[in-house]
Amino acid sequence: MADNGLPRLRARVRSVSDSVKAHPGMYFGAFPAADWPLVIAAWTATDLLRLAEQTSRVELTLHTGGGLSASVRGARVTAPISGDGRPVGDIIRAGMWYTELSRSTVVDVAPPGEPQLTGDELLWSGLDVTIRSELDPGLFGVPAADWWRDGVTRLAAVLATPRHRPADWQRVHVTDEETGETADLP
Repeated sequence: MADNGLPRLRARVRSVSDSVKAHPGMYFGAFPAADWPLVIAAWTATDLLRLAEQTSRVELTLHTGGGLSASVRGARVTAPISGDGRPVGDIIRAGMWYTELSRSTVVDVAPPGEPQLTGDELLWSGLDVTIRSELDPGLFGVPAADWWRDGVTRLAAVLATPRHRPADWQRVHVTDEETGETADLP
């Protein structure tokens, strides 16, 4: 059989969760697997705060059974005019790579409205954004019932690290649904 002169490439496509399992330190630093759901909760909260730079607080709920939700008011989202016309919720989700570590993630945006044209970008402003995620228990190796055990205190430790800390004037208002414990962190 003649060789056409082109190199044969073997591409092995790995999912995000496979990459996380192979190199957890790249994603979760020194946090143990039991804290990975809390790290994802911190990423979710701080990403929403970045979208709402003028907002001082994000609401985060650790749901019984392992889900999480977070919401913020006053979000601002931009996209290039040359984009593919995706809804603003899809644009927000695309910036949250870690949603690939969940069984499902829903991004609700109100009011979705039409964007304004600003230079070479589209701008949505004054948005209320809510994220709801059901995390993938197969990834963590820890029963979902244990993810949020002492979750408010453990989340405070995650948010105290430079990598996850929101701006000094911003807070994460966290509620543990199972225990009813609440706190403004950090």
